Amino acid sequence: MMRGKRLLLALLAGLLLAGLVEGSIFKLPVPPPQHRYGDLLIDRVSTRSGQKPVFFSHWTHRTRYTCRVCHFELGFDFKVNRTEITEQANREGMYCGACHDGVVAFGPTDENCARCHTGKAEIDKQSFLKLQRTLPPTGFGNGINWTRALQKGLIAPKYSIYRPEEKPLDFSKRLELTANWSMVTPAIFDHATHVPWLDCANCHPDIFNIKKKTTRHFEMRYILEGKFCGVCHLDVAFPLDECELCHPGIKQR
Repeated sequence: MMRGKRLLLALLAGLLLAGLVEGSIFKLPVPPPQHRYGDLLIDRVSTRSGQKPVFFSHWTHRTRYTCRVCHFELGFDFKVNRTEITEQANREGMYCGACHDGVVAFGPTDENCARCHTGKAEIDKQSFLKLQRTLPPTGFGNGINWTRALQKGLIAPKYSIYRPEEKPLDFSKRLELTANWSMVTPAIFDHATHVPWLDCANCHPDIFNIKKKTTRHFEMRYILEGKFCGVCHLDVAFPLDECELCHPGIKQR
């Protein structure tokens, strides 16, 4: 009798875990085409200023700069349209203007306006495919394993545009995070894969408390709302349907 109950519980747990992996328990966002993954339309002030929204593609910048440059040094919020980016600020060397100064990259001149103010999220697919073929593949997101590409030296994005000598912190602590559901395997967070891209201040203390197990409401339902890991891992870093990268005990079909 007890053995039968154990088998039934094991079967139910297996079905639930399969549901998690397949996305039937948690409604995962429908991914865009690979060449459009991570693309944004920035329209906090453009439309009300009589201009078309700005198109921004993460993959075209990611080979050149780490996330830290834009989201720490230049002050861009992780959420689109939270940062008020004005033409005046750009011309003074802030935000996009830190690089788009006519020297490092094309500048904010009248003839260049349409290069960013496109009003639509479109990019040359062939240019993306050409880059994609040169970098390690993955089955999710934009199909590029950016962490492996960095580790193999296939890309060399700048860690800082203000202090070229600055290097990522030598910190490789791995955290095992127990899931709230007993049938779900623990999540593993590896600082070593995040530190080369980000600054400590990008995550701590606003997104995660520094002390382990003191971040309240750290649950999958909130991650899917764009909180915690979902700040990046919904539409820029590898998406949440790549379950086994965080929960290595889960075997995806």
